[in-house]
Amino acid sequence: MTRLTSFCAGLAIASLTALAAHAEGPVKLRFATVGVGSAWYNYGAGIADMVRPNLPVGSSIDVLPIAGGVGNIKLIQNGEAELGISFAVTSAEGCGGFGTFKSRQDKVRGLIGGLDVYYFGTFVTKSSGVTSWKDIAEGKNKFHLLTTKAGGTGEQGVRQVLGLLGSSKDAVAAKGGMIEATERSGAAESIKDGQADGWAHVVTKGHPAATQIVTVNDTIMLPLPDEVIKGMVDKYGWSAAVVPANTFKGQTEPVPTVIAASNILVSADVPDEVAYAFAKTIVENAAKLSQIHAGLADFDPKKAADPILNGNCPMHPGAAKYFKEAGLTN
Repeated sequence: MTRLTSFCAGLAIASLTALAAHAEGPVKLRFATVGVGSAWYNYGAGIADMVRPNLPVGSSIDVLPIAGGVGNIKLIQNGEAELGISFAVTSAEGCGGFGTFKSRQDKVRGLIGGLDVYYFGTFVTKSSGVTSWKDIAEGKNKFHLLTTKAGGTGEQGVRQVLGLLGSSKDAVAAKGGMIEATERSGAAESIKDGQADGWAHVVTKGHPAATQIVTVNDTIMLPLPDEVIKGMVDKYGWSAAVVPANTFKGQTEPVPTVIAASNILVSADVPDEVAYAFAKTIVENAAKLSQIHAGLADFDPKKAADPILNGNCPMHPGAAKYFKEAGLTN
């Protein structure tokens, strides 16, 4: 991963101290992630611990174990969270008012992008007899696929894949199969107990739920068909990628799929100095992020302000100020 070099070497360490001193008082922030044990929850908890000392004395950051890539955008828009993690591909829909969202989420702002690389991953048991997504769409062997609850980008991706294959959850059910949106925490045991045959979600290297699933079950990782990859890229804004061999247990060959990168969004109502503190702390501690979670080792601070990696959402003025000072934007 590219580390910070001279572009921020001249920034004074004292700036955050001054920042806190000029704040009007303590802030109480709610940081939306997803379920306890997920990579995002770990991201949120670790980043909160990193940033909290650089906020006004007495400030708090409550890390919420909800609500996924789609849901977190809605929480910010509705004033139920000040910050949230999403994916750039999902953020683009929220800020643009298309796809999953019927209108622009006009209270949502970009904070920082390109935190990691998330693969759309599908893990199925060898005993299921299913070897392709076309098998799943056809309901082969009454295949039962688990995914995340509605509001998560994994569930969104499953619907998109099925649609590109000319199918849907209802169509799969009509053929004897099942696509079930459920809590990730029990997925591994449900598959092990024979209550389900596979699981699909967006996963990064070291993803807790994926690691558990492939550890307690004998699985293979399914590739996406070429035509689905093309549709995911052209229609929905994902990027084509290949999962390197042995990224996950039992995945001995490279697997073609699509990827999305996580980003952090923030409410337009958050004070500029608070958004500034978040952006500065994360960028200038890039080398330490992998201690929070292995997935964050892919973060390249030079790309933190990239509009595409921030879902083309309007950048929060506080974050924009830091990025300009750091030489990351013009």
